[in-house]
Amino acid sequence: MKEEDFYNAYKDKLENPDDWVERPDLKIFLKMEGSHKKFNDWLIEIESLEDNYLYIQGTLATNETYNKVRIYNYINAKRSVNKREKRLKKGA
Repeated sequence: MKEEDFYNAYKDKLENPDDWVERPDLKIFLKMEGSHKKFNDWLIEIESLEDNYLYIQGTLATNETYNKVRIYNYINAKRSVNKREKRLKKGA
């Protein structure tokens, strides 16, 4: 794989600094301060994605930052799909 094929998270962080936050700020942004387990479950799911580099940036666990917009959109999309599937099952 050539270097230009890599996603440049650092460049994205420089160009969109307001989108990248640290873990405590992400929890507040997502309004999950009281849902520690749910918050961690979402991050574990996102960390397991093949393209997790779009959501998380950092070279060490201690300096990771998170793209709050992408993570919000990911969670919102997953929740919408789950709600739709539940409604379809009830109607079937």
